[in-house]
Amino acid sequence: MNPMLPSCTLRASSGPRVLTPLIPEGQTQQALMYQRMFEGQILHQKVSDIVYYNLCVPEEERHDSTMKRNMETLAAELKMWEAYMEKMGPDSYLAGKAFSLADVLVFPVVAYAVRYGMSQERYPRLGAYYNILKDRPSVKATWPPHWLEGPGSDTIKAL
Repeated sequence: MNPMLPSCTLRASSGPRVLTPLIPEGQTQQALMYQRMFEGQILHQKVSDIVYYNLCVPEEERHDSTMKRNMETLAAELKMWEAYMEKMGPDSYLAGKAFSLADVLVFPVVAYAVRYGMSQERYPRLGAYYNILKDRPSVKATWPPHWLEGPGSDTIKAL
């Protein structure tokens, strides 16, 4: 488990109240938020499997079968997230109509996928989610500087 999850959860649940509460009031909404937070780690791992395979494994040592398997696994994961967003409806966040801790922790993974070539046309609901959040002041303030200098890679464009 990513050590950020418990730290962020503790901070959001016990810290001073902020203008945007990050943990929803109702139990059902909280359960959905926690589910998306933890499932976001799986999405991160599947994107990373492809990105780091390309970055860390010398080209002559790569296997097409490994890349194909990783791409298929990520495609299935992205389809699942696309279905989640469809179920939430337009202009929704991951766990409802309000920005939550799930968005704090999972949006960077979606941005990472977009940076490495995720098709916003093939995954329009994830693309819409990305486009809504990328313009938030908090996101703009923490955007990696090198992401502003130029486009990312097309590593997962084929999905």
